[in-house]
Amino acid sequence: MESGRDKILSWLTEEGLEVRVEPVPPGVPVEWVVFVQIPGVVKVNVAIQQPRGRVDVIAISLGVMIGPEHRELIMRLGREDRLILASGILRDLIMVCSDCAIAIQPSLEDPQFINVTKLVYASSLSRESLMSVLRLMTNIFTLIVTDINSSLVAKGLYRRPSESMVM
Repeated sequence: MESGRDKILSWLTEEGLEVRVEPVPPGVPVEWVVFVQIPGVVKVNVAIQQPRGRVDVIAISLGVMIGPEHRELIMRLGREDRLILASGILRDLIMVCSDCAIAIQPSLEDPQFINVTKLVYASSLSRESLMSVLRLMTNIFTLIVTDINSSLVAKGLYRRPSESMVM
């Protein structure tokens, strides 16, 4: 019988996605992890893993590290504006995925890393449900970037060159 990991690898490969399997470091409480890169204007990296001792569930996680340019601009904001920015991101993420586990680290006052994890139960895991969660994670990445950029623009701190639009 095909394992959950092998089935997921097969589906991802059939979808033409770039995948890599890496050994789990000692002490990390997961049985296995598969990294998948979702193509687009910006490539989004997602981890699919099975928590140790939980054959009934797969965790699909997106980790977003705030880059140096954005971090520098965010730190120019006052404490209150940083709290408003991070709280707005958290609110938007909860609205998009109310059953995701969301963490902004190290704090709302100093957002440096955002992790979003959605659990998918093995009993409902299918190729379609997996691809749906991967699309959700891609949209969540775009939402985080958009929230940060629009907040910085509103404070006059970020000016990205305008791009031409083709319809």
